[in-house]
Amino acid sequence: MKLTDRRYNNQVFKNTSFSNSGIAVWWTKKKFNGCQFVNCDFNDVVVRGCLFKDCVFQSGKMQHTLLGARTSVLLRKSIYIGCTFERVKLRSLGIADFIGCTFIDCDFKTAFIAASFAKCKFIGKIYGCVFCGPNYDSYFYGDKLSYWVSNKGRLNDVDFSESILTDVDFRGGIDLSTVLFPDSYLSDKLIIKYSLEPLGVHGFAYPQKEALKIANGYFNSNIPILGGDVYKMENGRITLTLDSWYCDRISSESPSEYVRRCYLVTTDYVSKYPNNANFLFGFVVDAQS
Repeated sequence: MKLTDRRYNNQVFKNTSFSNSGIAVWWTKKKFNGCQFVNCDFNDVVVRGCLFKDCVFQSGKMQHTLLGARTSVLLRKSIYIGCTFERVKLRSLGIADFIGCTFIDCDFKTAFIAASFAKCKFIGKIYGCVFCGPNYDSYFYGDKLSYWVSNKGRLNDVDFSESILTDVDFRGGIDLSTVLFPDSYLSDKLIIKYSLEPLGVHGFAYPQKEALKIANGYFNSNIPILGGDVYKMENGRITLTLDSWYCDRISSESPSEYVRRCYLVTTDYVSKYPNNANFLFGFVVDAQS
């Protein structure tokens, strides 16, 4: 479906495809007020300088949607006010601002370099993502104009109290002074971890004790651990060993049985190594869970 109007008020889009078979669909300076998008396909959509107010995004496909592109003229960014996102994959938020929004059981397996959140609430499990702050310079934004127009990764009055945070990191000097975390966050924050970015890998590796904590977190979140890699710390540098483990799905298993077996395989494998700081462990999890 092609949207030709500039304004849409209180409309319901259900099972609607906005996709264009891999060709970008530009939504530029459109305004949506009180609209509902239920099980819609947004893949290929580039949202540029749009305003969404009191809209609902429920299920559907958004993993290949750029929610926060800027306009070339007047440098307008996309803004979402009072919107609800429920059970959607959000991979490319760009330089959008989210104000008073609620995210329920969404999949955020990405790095938020330029998106900003104010008075937002996150509910459900969040894993494998990074919230980045103002110390990330214009190189990471692609161009200086995008860096200039963005709010540079702010978290202002954001509520994570009803979230389960697993393998989530906050980098680049992001201000967490007004952020409300779940009760378990303090113990999670003390977990020792090492970035795998020097090896060209997104994610972290953990010493044995911390790796077992992370595995327990995935198990409690009902997320299957598909396998992992073993790393070694030598002279302050991380190197990848040839050792790894996998946990393939058995057709007769229920989802909960698979999660439990993955957890047991992982903890048994990690526990067989000597408990010292030389060995580190990284995980591969099921992004579809």
